[in-house]
Amino acid sequence: MFKQTLQQAPSVKVLINIGAGLDIPTGVYVKGRHGEMILLGGLGPVTAVVGRGNMFKSAAIHFMKLSAMNRIFSTIETASNTYDTETNIQEPSLERFIDRFEYLRDRDILKNGIWIITDKTVYYANKWYEDLKLFLNEKIKNIKNYTVVTPFLSRDRITPLEIAIPTFTEVDSFSEFETEDVAEIQNNNELGDSGGNTIHMRQGLAKTRFLMDVPTLFGKSNNFMLMTAHMGTDIQMAAGPYAAPPPKILQHIKQGEKIKGVTGKFFFLMNNCWHAYKATLMINQGTKGPEYPRNAEETNSPTTDLNLISMLQMRSKFGPSGYTLDLVISQSEGVLPTLTEFHYIKTSDRFGLGGNDRNYFIELYPEVSLSRTTIRGKIDSDPKLCRAINIVSELCQLHQFHRGLREILCTPKELYEGIKAKGYDWNMILSQTRGWWCFEDQKNPLLFLSTLDLVNMYRGTYHPYWMNDDKSIKKEYLHNKE
Repeated sequence: MFKQTLQQAPSVKVLINIGAGLDIPTGVYVKGRHGEMILLGGLGPVTAVVGRGNMFKSAAIHFMKLSAMNRIFSTIETASNTYDTETNIQEPSLERFIDRFEYLRDRDILKNGIWIITDKTVYYANKWYEDLKLFLNEKIKNIKNYTVVTPFLSRDRITPLEIAIPTFTEVDSFSEFETEDVAEIQNNNELGDSGGNTIHMRQGLAKTRFLMDVPTLFGKSNNFMLMTAHMGTDIQMAAGPYAAPPPKILQHIKQGEKIKGVTGKFFFLMNNCWHAYKATLMINQGTKGPEYPRNAEETNSPTTDLNLISMLQMRSKFGPSGYTLDLVISQSEGVLPTLTEFHYIKTSDRFGLGGNDRNYFIELYPEVSLSRTTIRGKIDSDPKLCRAINIVSELCQLHQFHRGLREILCTPKELYEGIKAKGYDWNMILSQTRGWWCFEDQKNPLLFLSTLDLVNMYRGTYHPYWMNDDKSIKKEYLHNKE
């Protein structure tokens, strides 16, 4: 037999669950340390959201990053930074976004430097990157101090996988990424001067060099990268009716469109590249108020706060491409993940909804009645409702995106009745479990139970590792309970 001496890379490339329907389509299930099924999907190491203006690109990447940070902060600490190339981020607006995350809202992450925001009034891109490299190289140098235990297994399938705590960098937007030498050429040459002819070439080289660094430097330090970029029209230079159309860079990009100010490396680097291509006001045609009002007073009040953003998956390394997901985004509060999940099941033939089109209930939580005008307020006040919606939404997406599991999947009603018949308590499941994985799992106040775990419980092929045979919680896991 051949004996190779090459050192192997980790068997699992970590993706962080972030919710809002973004996890199931972008990932796969893997077996964890205790036989549980963990969804390896959501935020990948390099993510981009592209689109034309007013498509909530920044709101989308801020949500993805904050959701990942929030779930890490449930057990350990992390950090992030943002390079605002367009110099238009207002921190008071971000504070309203942060306030929706339970493990972040009381930490004052902006004031305390957990999330550092800078822009090109402070640094040009090359100087910003030099400072960022100091941080990442220091993290690599002291990597043992930042190593944590995951619920995944190492290559030997016995010991738990340990990795560096993820940190996060946003570049908003990469289209406006400008280095100092390019700015100097701009300043020294008037519009039309031949001295400015090399601007785009020089800026393209700098962007390519930056992107070439990302796989190695960011990979070694486990620093996640999120970027936005602008979409524009790909102008056809050749004239005449027989001129060939511009070549398409990606399969799922529309003919005649291009991502502005990026280089070829941009397309090959992305783990997930989302195209925010349509924004629709969520206005109820009857009342002319929001489709999902916060409260009774807002029912008939015209507002442009709530928007539905259609996101096309243009490229994914871990899941399919070419499909569209809709995000419900509030201009004042950012992405609303549970309302997004609810809207998804409501528009998917009312999957998991009982009742009629005016008064209904989630089939995993039938004791709570809902309507279009009350769902948003109840989501904000009832964690069990949020958990029920999340499970139903993921189950619906499993039917849609994971064809290999269809033989074992069931309806929400079947899941509810089957789990209950086996003696499990739905009140406990909805109030004391979570479907997303985290680091140092045993420290989390909620118990892990994925949607696929619930399906396997329904089929009789899985029993939660933290539960006794009599369905009580094991003593070693009770210390997290009030």
